[in-house]
Amino acid sequence: MRAHRNAVIAELESRLPGAVFTSYGAANKSRYAVVFIGRSAKPRTRFTGGQWRDVFTVTIHSVGASEEECLWVEERVSQLTGKKLTVTGRTVWPVEYITGQPPSLDDDGTKPLWFTVSQFDIISDPVG
Repeated sequence: MRAHRNAVIAELESRLPGAVFTSYGAANKSRYAVVFIGRSAKPRTRFTGGQWRDVFTVTIHSVGASEEECLWVEERVSQLTGKKLTVTGRTVWPVEYITGQPPSLDDDGTKPLWFTVSQFDIISDPVG
């Protein structure tokens, strides 16, 4: 699972250098993305046997000091759709966009931030 998360981070880093994190605590920019990953509940069946298919749901929070910055990050995050990620030992299908939410203001902290949430599925089979 971490290898798939790291592939997502590497892909996003090409458009958001130094602004992609795995936790809010690590974020230190005015606009950034936070990447979370988990096994998907979506069943994926194969018509051929002998391989195990993994499906991971990636949730990405696009964050900015303003709504405009939040949307700027989200535009770069959404370019993940259709990308073929590289994960050693795996055949990874193009990334599928699943759903998203419009920008919202989080004003609970000392520094209010805008954020939006995007979710993607990654389908991955063992090589061979």
